[in-house]
Amino acid sequence: MNDNTKELEDFRTFLYDNELSERTRDIYLLHAQRFLTWLDGRELTKRETMKYKETIIKNARKTSTVNLAITALNRYLRYAGYEGCTVQALKVQKQQCPDNILSQTEYRRMMTYARQTGQEKYYCIMRTLALTGIRVSELSGCTVEAVGHGGFEVENKGKRRNVYLPRKLTGDLKRYCLHAHIDDGVIFRGNEGRPISRIAVYKMLVRLARRAGVPWEKAHPHSFRHLFAITYMQKYSNLTELADILGHSSMETTRIYTTTSAEDKRRRMNELDL
Repeated sequence: MNDNTKELEDFRTFLYDNELSERTRDIYLLHAQRFLTWLDGRELTKRETMKYKETIIKNARKTSTVNLAITALNRYLRYAGYEGCTVQALKVQKQQCPDNILSQTEYRRMMTYARQTGQEKYYCIMRTLALTGIRVSELSGCTVEAVGHGGFEVENKGKRRNVYLPRKLTGDLKRYCLHAHIDDGVIFRGNEGRPISRIAVYKMLVRLARRAGVPWEKAHPHSFRHLFAITYMQKYSNLTELADILGHSSMETTRIYTTTSAEDKRRRMNELDL
């Protein structure tokens, strides 16, 4: 038996008691396990955690990956009583514009391909993500009953908010449910009848994108949330309302959708008469 088993189980319980999401708990546990395996019984000191940080930086390609590992490591160190051994995350320039997201043209290309090839479930999933701005983890709230009510309530990170289903979307969902013989409960399901998983949706989107001639890097579920937000801002320019719809606690998180993309910036600079 691994000597760290009980330590990690106790850490798991601590994370659960602090009401962290299952995905966050899994990430923190994974990085705590990696750190303890690397430490290999040596005394836990500030010098050791600094060495481990260097290892993370050497092996990770992205700054975001490094900082996620450091965040998880620090959470474990504080839990274990080693506050003085925590390490600083890498400093990054704050992103000023959303990039690598679907354009409306690319979105419609994927939608057209899904419909032409009879993939109605995937068509409706993309439509739901793009017309509501929900996170893929919130798809399970989209039920037959919710369609009848015109919306549903979700809870994320300890906050509750209402999700509104536009009429143009409820029409599509009713037709899909009728065709798929779904009379109640969650609409989008996996092979075993359970709510479709985040991974399954991601794989589906990548496959559709490739076949529809859209860069697969843009086909992640969150890209549809970005597309919704940017389209909403372009049409209504109401930042406060958008923050409420998306469930953002900070207006700064929402403000990114008011900025132009890097592609727009490059285009405008190329058009300067200088």
